[in-house]
Amino acid sequence: MPPDSTYGLFLVIVSFQIITMGKTPFGDLRRSWAVILIGVCTAVIGMVACFVPGLLAEPVRILVGLLLFAGGAVLLAQLFFSEDKARKWLKVSGILQHLTIACILVYALSIVLGLVTLLPGITTDRETAVLLIIYGIGFFYLSWSIQNAARTYPPGETPA
Repeated sequence: MPPDSTYGLFLVIVSFQIITMGKTPFGDLRRSWAVILIGVCTAVIGMVACFVPGLLAEPVRILVGLLLFAGGAVLLAQLFFSEDKARKWLKVSGILQHLTIACILVYALSIVLGLVTLLPGITTDRETAVLLIIYGIGFFYLSWSIQNAARTYPPGETPA
């Protein structure tokens, strides 16, 4: 499968999240017609890239790289500058510290992988593979942290 097909599939998956839940690479948005329209346009671009390899190879690679890089940067900034996230979480020992570390790991790797996608010659294939494996492990760590944080601090309850 050519890389543009993989990038296209990534765009389609991201588009489904945007359309159905309002979840974007930059954070959650309230679902509106504008957000849904952006999601549909992104899905169309992704599907064309999947089914007609080579047609949109360069624009799709750049779009995915920008989404990963900018999305990771925005989410990392939100994590550190929001009063009710990392600042508060790091003061509480246990699962919230794990959650903070997991978020930092995933967001930082999103930035790095965005750069690798935008500038494909900066790493070897093996280095990229290692980064992707670490990224996957980071997602498992993040999901474990979210699940345990939700059990420890049910919605509506704030940690002391």
